[in-house]
Amino acid sequence: MARQRKKGDANAEQQQPANGAGQKASSFCSWKCCGVTLGLILGLATLSALLLLSFTPDPSTELVESPRGAPDVTFANTAIPLVRDFVKSNYKDYRKGKVTLRHLKNHIVAHSDLGLSYEDLRDDRYSAIIEDEVDAIVGRCDGGKKPVACVDDT
Repeated sequence: MARQRKKGDANAEQQQPANGAGQKASSFCSWKCCGVTLGLILGLATLSALLLLSFTPDPSTELVESPRGAPDVTFANTAIPLVRDFVKSNYKDYRKGKVTLRHLKNHIVAHSDLGLSYEDLRDDRYSAIIEDEVDAIVGRCDGGKKPVACVDDT
């Protein structure tokens, strides 16, 4: 039978479990803490890698500058009527969402007589003029819900 410690008994030994359960519990707790810490480190490393990948620029969206330089008033005066004519002539497909900027830019290249290439129109300065007019048409025509006459409304 184990001896109990009395008050004031300096020589009394503390009772230790015979099977070493105290050491196992302590050891388990330290391994558990190590596992949690390792999990956190791996999680942070994975998150960091994902963030780095998400901020890597997409080469297809890189800034393109036309060798011709910035567009001038002639481009805007030519492109805006071409955008409107293209949307009007393809209004049925426009209503269904089948008209793309690629189709529109190819139309402008083919019909503008400005000597522009599709690559020139990828330049954000050119593209902004086209996209601003497209956005205005979308607003005026409520995304294709109104009659085709809305394309020319100003």
